Amino acid sequence: MINKLNEGYFIIGTDTDIGKTYVSSLIFKSLSPLNVGYYKPLQTGCYKKNDIFVPLDPQFLCDFSGVSLREDMTTYLFENPVSPHLASEMENKEIDIKTLLNHWKTMKNNYQTCIVEAAGGIYVPIIRNKYYMYDFVKDLNLPVILVCSSKVGAINHTMLTIDFLKSKNIHIQGIIFNNYTDEFYEKDNIKVVLECSKINNFLIINRNDSIIPQEKLLQFLTI
Repeated sequence: MINKLNEGYFIIGTDTDIGKTYVSSLIFKSLSPLNVGYYKPLQTGCYKKNDIFVPLDPQFLCDFSGVSLREDMTTYLFENPVSPHLASEMENKEIDIKTLLNHWKTMKNNYQTCIVEAAGGIYVPIIRNKYYMYDFVKDLNLPVILVCSSKVGAINHTMLTIDFLKSKNIHIQGIIFNNYTDEFYEKDNIKVVLECSKINNFLIINRNDSIIPQEKLLQFLTI
């Protein structure tokens, strides 16, 4: 029997370009028969089309899932492809945390569950020396889905992130090993991470997977 979905899940990666948006897209597509939302609160590296910023990650997710881009998918858009705190300073756009939290309240009231995608990793600053991504996760009170790789170096990056999340008392829903290619060392890296972290809830995403079977995903999200 499948338990009830949480009101949302916060997607965090161990590193830049680890595949948060790809994994978010897979989850969103798999849950599309349900009333699922997607929220990228802070998007940097936007480009302009007809003088309007296009948010890269939400646009990718929409193209991948065959849905239209919605205004409620983002709050703050920045042109510079840097950390949110720096983009905010460079573009003279203040990030207001209350605005983010109010946006989230609307999202969770409108959808059965919502995929919230971080900008960068768990220690990325949102406001310099004041407010970090982990603060935002704690304020939203959402379980984290940690996206990592299984390549060489994955053990160190993944365990450091897991230990930090645990130190902040942030609940880890599970681990998703992305871009798996079935190399012998990948199998051992996954084994070491699971043994060291004592986390048993995980998914393995093969390179170029187009969807996660819904039953398998629901089990992962509700365990």
